[in-house]
Amino acid sequence: MTLIEFIKSQVSKDTPMGDLVNDILGDKGFPVAKTEEEIISYLNFVTSRGGTNNTLKKLLRSYRKVKPIVVKMDDLDTNYTILRTENWQYLKSSFPVDYVFLTGASNDYYKVYAVDSLSNKALFFDIKSDRNLNDIRILDEGGINKGNLTKKHELKEAILLLERCPYETPIMPNADNFKELIDFLKTKIK
Repeated sequence: MTLIEFIKSQVSKDTPMGDLVNDILGDKGFPVAKTEEEIISYLNFVTSRGGTNNTLKKLLRSYRKVKPIVVKMDDLDTNYTILRTENWQYLKSSFPVDYVFLTGASNDYYKVYAVDSLSNKALFFDIKSDRNLNDIRILDEGGINKGNLTKKHELKEAILLLERCPYETPIMPNADNFKELIDFLKTKIK
């Protein structure tokens, strides 16, 4: 069992350890892709500032007792609990998209709503924001403001419009997030 698997397995516990785990899961800066030693160092630093270092020490002692145990594949907390820092990767691979609403003019789009028609949910992209994609919002399709500047498009058409848009304003789309958005939409074409 890895440390991250152990942390996820503690999420439903109604204890100080469970509270700490919920804080870890919501931590925007959690270093999910780091080594176990780097994760422990990070957690030690954060909990020593937050007054929960003793709880972390208990968590780590409990982890060391079960570390050699192999995780069962049917452990729902371990397999399906998502760290905040894993959110975008999860949505990218599992959120279906049937069509897109673009908000803006043909020379400057600034909002994109990728809609799953089955669930009537939409991923909201503010393409000019520097906001981390792990913080992406999921909205009800009915919550999309469908005014004069918001138009529905098929996936291929939306991708072409976004890629060909000259963005004739001082604020340009965030390059990294824009590339991620386009790549994401392209993977959803059937």
